[in-house]
Amino acid sequence: MPLADRAYDALLLQVIGGERPPGDWLNIGALSREMGLSATPIREALARLEPTGLVRRNPLRGYEVAPLLSPAEIVQLMDARLLFEPTFAAAAAANATPEFLAQIMETIESMEKTGEHSDAEALKNSWIADERFHTLISFQAGNPFSRRAFEGLGSQLQRFRLSGRAGRTHALEAAHEHRDIYAAIARGDSETAAALMRAHVEHARRRTLTDERVVAEATTAH
Repeated sequence: MPLADRAYDALLLQVIGGERPPGDWLNIGALSREMGLSATPIREALARLEPTGLVRRNPLRGYEVAPLLSPAEIVQLMDARLLFEPTFAAAAAANATPEFLAQIMETIESMEKTGEHSDAEALKNSWIADERFHTLISFQAGNPFSRRAFEGLGSQLQRFRLSGRAGRTHALEAAHEHRDIYAAIARGDSETAAALMRAHVEHARRRTLTDERVVAEATTAH
C-alpha cells in the first residue's frame, strides 16, 4: 500500500473512531513520528481528507479535526440533498443498465455485511458503500450539470454521517431502503424511485437527529 494511502486510512479510522475528536489539531511532525512516516505522505493524506469535511485547514495553524454538524446544519444539508436526489433516482430508473444495477447491488450487499457494528472499520465500510450508492445514481441520471452541483455537497456528507454518532451505523436500515430504491429503478418506475429516495433522505435525517439527541442527553447526564 502506498505510504499516503496508509496514512489516509489510519487517520480516517482515528477520526471516525473518536480517537481524534473535533477540534483536535493534526500536527504533521507529531503524526510523522507516531506513524513512522515522512511528512510528505502525511501532508498528502490530510489534503485528501479535507474534501470529506472530516478535517479542515487553518492557514495559520494547519489541519484540525472539523466540528460536527449542528442539528440546524443537518436539516439544511438534507434539504439541499432533497433538491437533487429524488430527481436523480427518477432519471436513473429511465436510464438503468445491467452494469449499473449490478454496481448498486454491490453497495447494498456491502452495507448488509456491515450490519449494525459500531467499530471504526465497520463505520468506514458502511459509509463508503452508502456514498457509492448515491454517487452511482447521480451519474446514471445523466445530467453532468446537476451532478457537479450535487458534488458540491460532498465535502459535508461525511460530516453528516459522523454526526450520527450514537454507536450505530444504521447500515441495515439504510440498506433495506436502498433495496427498495433499487427495485423501483430496476423495473423502470421513475415515480416510485423518486418517492422512495425522498423518503430515504428524510429517514436519514431523522435517524441522525435522533442520534444527536441521544448523545446530547447522555453528555448532559454525565
